[in-house]
Amino acid sequence: MTKEHKNKIDRFLRNIFLWAAALLALYAILFANYLHILGQAVLPAKTVWTGMAAAIFFVIVAFRFSRRSQFKVFLVLASVLFLELLLQAMAAMGILPLVTTKLKAPYARVYWTAEGRGNGIRNRFGWYFPAFDLKAPHKIAFIGDSQVEAVEAARIQNQAADLQRLLKEKSPDWAVLGLGNHGTAPAHSIEVLEYAWQHFQPQEAIVVVSVGSDVTESSPTLNRLGPDRYIYYDLDPARGELTLNPASATSRDRFDKSLEFSHGSLLAIAPVILASHCMTLQLATSLRDAFYTRHRVAEMTARGNDINGFNPEPFAVDPSPEAERALKVLVAELAECKKICDRHGMTFRIVTIPAFPKAFYDTQHGRDWTMHIGSYDYFGPERQIVAWADSNQVPVVSIGKIIEGKKMDVEEIRSLYFSNGSGHLTPKGHEFCATTIFQAFYQK
Repeated sequence: MTKEHKNKIDRFLRNIFLWAAALLALYAILFANYLHILGQAVLPAKTVWTGMAAAIFFVIVAFRFSRRSQFKVFLVLASVLFLELLLQAMAAMGILPLVTTKLKAPYARVYWTAEGRGNGIRNRFGWYFPAFDLKAPHKIAFIGDSQVEAVEAARIQNQAADLQRLLKEKSPDWAVLGLGNHGTAPAHSIEVLEYAWQHFQPQEAIVVVSVGSDVTESSPTLNRLGPDRYIYYDLDPARGELTLNPASATSRDRFDKSLEFSHGSLLAIAPVILASHCMTLQLATSLRDAFYTRHRVAEMTARGNDINGFNPEPFAVDPSPEAERALKVLVAELAECKKICDRHGMTFRIVTIPAFPKAFYDTQHGRDWTMHIGSYDYFGPERQIVAWADSNQVPVVSIGKIIEGKKMDVEEIRSLYFSNGSGHLTPKGHEFCATTIFQAFYQK
């Protein structure tokens, strides 16, 4: 090999490492800026320091390592790149196992294998939904938790998208905005309603109550997440009015910022977008999360919850004082949602989605079944929510009541949910909910 060839190889390797250093440093800077905008501490962030350390390492490799050592580092980089290309190809075909990512940001990647197989890109505003039709004269904000976000299916196979198709068959003037957030409750729906009005001015709002989780998540005691990590409300003992738990102020502020952040500069959000699309990073993160999830499931099972984290306490026939308080808080949160809609001239509607625990499938069969099992009534909270809605002239669809009225077979009910009937809605379940909502609210 001539000296000229050796010099070319040296320049090629040096340029590769310098480009790698520059990209890593840029990512670290962008991530630091992202944390700063969110109001989070930058100095303790491991990602920032790791990125800068890696950048410095590649600069040292470029100028201080021997050609042989540089070539070894280059082979490692090439192997990582090949792995990423392989994972990207598998993800594109929908055959990549283990990876579960649902980072919320505009155009972020969603890939979910825990239930079903969600595989798509979020829209410009960070929602796992097709592009919003903001020019439609009649817009509906469809708000809820993971049962609305539905990362377990394609973004066109959730109940909000199904409802939009049914409405657009009726008239092109209709549009549904799917505003689903995993890990949220009606306390968060209050914030999403204000957000929806500020940015989209919908004429209607449908708030979906996931009965299996939302009562539990209205109480830090039942939910076992502190108010510094979740939004909780209390009831004023004197007047019974809804008041924010003081310790949840930071959680609410953080949630509000996350909603607004998706409307900001794409450059500021770039670190999250890039991270969501890097399958090597998401594979490593998913394996780490799976390890922690196993321990959390074991803890929930030990304290009486089933494998899907279903807490039966709010459904006791003789509920505890805390369970009663949690349900009252949830109803008060729905009342606050109604006030917001009234203030902005939006029509307010409620949909309740029941949860069918493992005990239901273990003990019930055919069409002659009950949700009153042992000392639990799993339709109890749903009936109370519907009773409040009826007494306050709020249009409501109780999916549990519809299922009960149709005398659906237990196996047919099981097919509406993942996780052997007690998880999130399947595409069939979403279609059933959307059709039921359409028939109840819009078919005349």
